[in-house]
Amino acid sequence: MLDKNGVEIKTGDVVKIEGAYFKNDNGFWYVENSDGDPNWCGKDHSLRKISKTGKISTASRNICFWPIMVCTNSWVKRIEAKTWNEEHATIEVVSGINRTEIGKHFEELAGNMDPEIERLEWNFGKESKCVTDQVNIQNHYREVAKTF
Repeated sequence: MLDKNGVEIKTGDVVKIEGAYFKNDNGFWYVENSDGDPNWCGKDHSLRKISKTGKISTASRNICFWPIMVCTNSWVKRIEAKTWNEEHATIEVVSGINRTEIGKHFEELAGNMDPEIERLEWNFGKESKCVTDQVNIQNHYREVAKTF
């Protein structure tokens, strides 16, 4: 998927969303998952909110998707917001934001997989599909962390 300038959006990128219907959807985000990642089966991008300084948000509403997914109880408001976002919301890959904490996050995700991979090796052997799938995901996280 491309941003408003034609730049491909990929896992680990910092993006800025503007013009979204709901104020909470606007701002800076980092791409946590993208189409084609070994741990992701969606066709969209999973985003996590960050501050202008690159600090990962711990707020209750710190997750978004691109294209923006609208979750509200009112079907009228949902249609209105979805139409608005399709016409006005933009996403742009940005630079100049400190991505150190994001890199540490991906490295931590990779490190946290070691015990699970070890257990799967004991149960199914090193060459089993479930072990190779988890190792591929771990390697993906480490590759993303290296870009920082």
